Amino acid sequence: MAYFDLHAHPVLKAHLSGTQTANRRPVWASEQEEIPVASPLVLFMRNILRNQANLYQLDQGEVSLSVSVHHAPEAGMVESKLFQTVAGQIPTFVSPALLREVQKVGQPGQRTYFDHLRDSLDLLPDGLRGPQGQVVRVLARLADYTPGAVNLIRAIEGAHCLYSDPDGYTAAGNLLRLLDEGHRFLYLTLAHLTDNQICTHAFGMRMKAGPVVIARSHDFYPRGAGLTAVGEDLIRTALRAGVLIDVKHLGREGRRQYYALRQQEFPTAPVLCSHGAAAGCSRNELPIRKAVAHRSVPDLVVVHYRQGGLNPGVTPRDFNCWSINLYDEDIREIVDSGGLIGLSLDKRIAGVNKTAKEIFSRAEYDLIPGRPPVEAPARHPADDADVEDEDDLLEADDRAEASGAGQPTDEEAGISWLERTRRRHLKFLAQQILYMVRVGGPATWRCLCIGSDFDGLIVPLKCSRSVLDFDDVEDALVKRLVGLADGNPRIRYGLDTDNVRDKVRDLLWRNAWRFLERHFNDPA
Repeated sequence: MAYFDLHAHPVLKAHLSGTQTANRRPVWASEQEEIPVASPLVLFMRNILRNQANLYQLDQGEVSLSVSVHHAPEAGMVESKLFQTVAGQIPTFVSPALLREVQKVGQPGQRTYFDHLRDSLDLLPDGLRGPQGQVVRVLARLADYTPGAVNLIRAIEGAHCLYSDPDGYTAAGNLLRLLDEGHRFLYLTLAHLTDNQICTHAFGMRMKAGPVVIARSHDFYPRGAGLTAVGEDLIRTALRAGVLIDVKHLGREGRRQYYALRQQEFPTAPVLCSHGAAAGCSRNELPIRKAVAHRSVPDLVVVHYRQGGLNPGVTPRDFNCWSINLYDEDIREIVDSGGLIGLSLDKRIAGVNKTAKEIFSRAEYDLIPGRPPVEAPARHPADDADVEDEDDLLEADDRAEASGAGQPTDEEAGISWLERTRRRHLKFLAQQILYMVRVGGPATWRCLCIGSDFDGLIVPLKCSRSVLDFDDVEDALVKRLVGLADGNPRIRYGLDTDNVRDKVRDLLWRNAWRFLERHFNDPA
């Protein structure tokens, strides 16, 4: 059975392991390498470091068509305690020399983000063969799809990847340069996890793992509100060249501005969210409980949300309502444009982990309707913490999983805690799908696919820990979706026992194929 993935990183971990192709780990790896538990932080990283979608797994998991996302690691990321600890303790996984190179990006005479992007592209040439004769095809159009091969379409995550100057002015020119050299990209994700000169990004970095601070860089904090003039120029350049715009990681105001620009100048261009989830609310009705000025950066606001607890029923109140996810208006915009939503399999994005606080720039926060006034920070940092603090909720979620995700139901009696956790995570995925259909209408069924973000340094849902689990997810979704839809008879999902398998097969393969037939064939 064939599967599709709109957003995976099959060469990122190889890229992180060295400074040149010759000293990097192979992109074909048949087995999971043993990851030593050198420290508590490395233990936290084990599920992140394990392979989830390398070329061998794509081949074995019958993911015969996937978007290979190319990314230049950002300076703020490699300066984090998380990366530095792994590089110090497991240098075969994260190269200390590479981290030093990235930290020098922007300095005179040093390698640029654009150089690192080229390294990533070079790791995946068309016609690359595996140890057992497997073949990789890097497609310039869907018509080049080769049955029996691992077929990949390229994309770029983060416009910073196109910088060969610190201010981003070269981004549009470098994109055209790559296209002139024969590269083809399905989409460009304008932002990633750190500040750039193109747009205001949506805050998305996990700054702590329980009590351990894993990142301190101010690069992770959003600045300004929306698109810059350089960003608008890059968008126009990309769309004219046939490269679609991915709104994942773009801040709430930037998305609104992009939709207006697209409608006015490029009305036939579909909107993509390559690896996201529903926030479970309108952009104009955020469940904000309080807002506090950032303790050390005056133009930032720390927003505390009202979120559901560890609800075994899983409702939209349990979703991650950060602006990195899709508000109701975003879902409708994508569906109305005939676009695609790639469903992320990152447990934090899907809402399994509870993250109650988000950081906004003051400029962007001031554009939120009905926002509460910004309070001054408490005299003592501990006074700002409460029962809905991020650390408390993360620890509570971990405890719930360790103890079997709550008390078992009669149906779950005698089932292991791991299996109950898998079922709970699957329920989040199924509820995400049904919520999007509820918001976007029946046409949403044609706009959904998987955008796993596998091998993008995520902690995956336990119901799908790698692309090797896609066949199990297919069968499980068929059973779970009908049961959840029947449980709410007041809402018509257009779903029943006769058509549910077709809809799931559409989500896992056919929707993307039809989309690519329209948007990834000649001419570019």
